Amino acid sequence: MDSRLIGKVISRRFRIEDVLGRGGMAIVYRAFDYKTNQLVALKVLREEYENDPEYKARFKREAEVCKKLNHPNVVNMIDAGVVGGISYIAMEYVDGPTLKDLIGERGRMEQADAVHCALQVLAALSHAHQRGIVHRDVKPQNVMISRNGQVKIGDFGIAGMADTQTLTTDGDVMGSVHYFSPEQAKGIKATAASDLYSVGIILYEMLAGHVPFEGETSVSVAMMHLMETPKPIEEEADVCRAVELIVKKALEKQPQDRYQSAELMIRDLRRALRHPDGDFMQIRIDQEKKRKKRRTDQEHGEKAGGAAVRVLTAIAALVCVGLIIGTGISIYRAMFVLTKMPDLAGVDTQTAERMVDTAGLLPQLSYAYSDMPEGYVAAQSPKAGEQVRRGDTVSVTISKGSNMLSVPRFIGMTQEEAIAAITAQGLVLGDIIIEPSEQQRGTVVGQTPEASASAQIGSRIDLTVSGGRVVVPMLVGQREEEALSRIATLGLSCGMITYENVTDARQDGVVLAQSLEEFAQVLPGSVVEISVGFYDKRKYSASVKVKVDVPQEGVSVRVTLVGADGKESDMYAATHTEPGQIELDVLLRSEQSGVATWRLYLDGGFRSEATAVLQ
Repeated sequence: MDSRLIGKVISRRFRIEDVLGRGGMAIVYRAFDYKTNQLVALKVLREEYENDPEYKARFKREAEVCKKLNHPNVVNMIDAGVVGGISYIAMEYVDGPTLKDLIGERGRMEQADAVHCALQVLAALSHAHQRGIVHRDVKPQNVMISRNGQVKIGDFGIAGMADTQTLTTDGDVMGSVHYFSPEQAKGIKATAASDLYSVGIILYEMLAGHVPFEGETSVSVAMMHLMETPKPIEEEADVCRAVELIVKKALEKQPQDRYQSAELMIRDLRRALRHPDGDFMQIRIDQEKKRKKRRTDQEHGEKAGGAAVRVLTAIAALVCVGLIIGTGISIYRAMFVLTKMPDLAGVDTQTAERMVDTAGLLPQLSYAYSDMPEGYVAAQSPKAGEQVRRGDTVSVTISKGSNMLSVPRFIGMTQEEAIAAITAQGLVLGDIIIEPSEQQRGTVVGQTPEASASAQIGSRIDLTVSGGRVVVPMLVGQREEEALSRIATLGLSCGMITYENVTDARQDGVVLAQSLEEFAQVLPGSVVEISVGFYDKRKYSASVKVKVDVPQEGVSVRVTLVGADGKESDMYAATHTEPGQIELDVLLRSEQSGVATWRLYLDGGFRSEATAVLQ
């Protein structure tokens, strides 16, 4: 089937040029799309599965899943259908290597490049998860890098809806098991958290240059996912602590301990680039440890209660003995070894240093924002009056003044001006949301927090920026070429064009439906899908029976119809491998009625001809 389709035109639109790859269920071809004058990737169900209801249903499900997706970081679907016994899905063609090829060629990646790639993969998964789709086979072999560096994730062949129970293990198991989540290794239903575990594995591989778990068999690798902890990346690559902790969280064995959405992981990765020390991650990890400890303590509290009473009794007895022995030692230490920490509250820096020095201590100054005036003591450790060993270093925090400010007004600025102003004020840029607006494109039209609100220095500022505005025209009733011209003129993008059979010749080539509602206000470049009527002029037909003796080695069968001009048109073409006599029902179709000649070819050679009455 691989070579037989080369040069063929599928659905009167896609001319197959070459084979791009072969899978267990389908073959992927490079094809030329006459509709858009662009190359596409055409995925065709293997011929041996065309009569298999299970495989046809899975192939149809993949098309339905792909139809729900439309995102810059997803290999988007262009068309799908069944023509002449051939099931196909047309996808956009990505002219570039897979992420797996890139890692194999270059080894580990720079942290910024790896995080940037992971952010795009997560953006695609976020889009899918929001539509109830779980990919279930996220791996670098399914991540493609276009020539302009854009990351696109594809192959939703075993993807499932989040509310289904289907489990699939077809495909390259040894290639996929390195990226399986622990629950997938157990055969448990995959969730969005399973996809995020796979992203953690990919991010680990990009940073370290290899996957965290290697084994000779798929079973041994699956057991590592269940039982072992990956070696820290920072031992092999220059990775900041924040990214290391994010990868660690993504690779938690229990799904509930991982990120619960792609958006949360995106947020932390972006924050890690601004705060590589990872303090924000460590605080969260410590909080999670405390919650786990409380749960464990509650479970074992009753068992440990009796033992605790006995231990406390023994400790109390030891304390009494210690108090008697330590009384004499305490008197000596109070007179010759210890001193009291002075009260530094409200004094300026120079006075505080002099008081600490007089007490026989060494001051260690640090600076922080506080309610105290700038240059005055905001905090001290130890507290005033506490005993300290003479010569010890004590901590004194000097106020930098208040860290509160009034948020400026950024609305009306350009996006670049607003970003510069945010940085200049000591604030941090948050999310930039692009929305349709009458304002000039690139102008800030909203902000959070609002202008004049109080905020701390370092607070996050989210901006809403005008992306311009396009009013969706009414395309229904226009001819296809007029609709496409209108879409392009307004700055919109034409998505998938679906052709529907119509019985009225007046609807041939006329737009029947559009995906975006007319008069809706959308961003420039928004995708509009249209449905166009197709009137089949071949209204005359005849059904003929063709008997063929299939030899042991199989045979290629082709039936053609001879037109009035003597040219032949294919009516049937397929390869049969089951030995024995078969009888085929072949439908002949033509624009003209009357007696017509049809011919039978076996393995490319003429075998016989006969006539039929088309009516």
